[in-house]
Amino acid sequence: MNTIIKELKHNVNDATQKTLTLVLLAAGKSSRFNGIKLAQPIVDLNADGVLVNQPLLLHSLDKLNYLADYLTANNIANNVVVVLGSHHSELSQLLPISTTYITNDKSDNGLSTSVKVGVEAAISTHASGLLLALGDHIGVTYTDYMKLADLWVIQQSNVCASYQAQLGVPAIFTSDQFSALTQLKGDQGAKPVLQQLVKNKQLTCLDLPNAINDIDTRNDLLQWQQLQLNNQ
Repeated sequence: MNTIIKELKHNVNDATQKTLTLVLLAAGKSSRFNGIKLAQPIVDLNADGVLVNQPLLLHSLDKLNYLADYLTANNIANNVVVVLGSHHSELSQLLPISTTYITNDKSDNGLSTSVKVGVEAAISTHASGLLLALGDHIGVTYTDYMKLADLWVIQQSNVCASYQAQLGVPAIFTSDQFSALTQLKGDQGAKPVLQQLVKNKQLTCLDLPNAINDIDTRNDLLQWQQLQLNNQ
């Protein structure tokens, strides 16, 4: 029996009221990549451990969709939203027709504007929690997302990834933090909110060493691909 099911059996009434909005932030300019980073084909393992060649955006989306199925199977209502921005015309064409996406017209003003769009999506569905994930966060695995969701259910609080002594996304925020997330400015991600939560002892961290791996440059992409091939 998995962790989340055990916890639901202990607290069925509360768990059935939980709702989680899963937001994939994919609105960046890819300025360091010299191209549309999330449209680049990349070979990575799917949930069944099979290497799949598809755009980076779809690899990341697959992981959130898999998490959504996991939550649904455990009676936790959820929805997946992709936030697009600078390259929305090209990237929207890659998404399955069933995908809900929102175009952030202010994405040039920094990551904080996409976080706000994600918060608005969560508020619109009366979600009790918001998961923020990055479209280029290739190192985060299917299992990592499931562990984070398990921890959110168990702790009934804010949870985030920890890697190399850093706090960061993916992270799940409870609804009482939505206002703080909307106060972020410029290119700030969620880290200032996470740091404040640590000070207030309102945050549980999960060691996810894989989360150190993301794609910023073409060299990052080449190194990741080589690593995957070497591991086969």
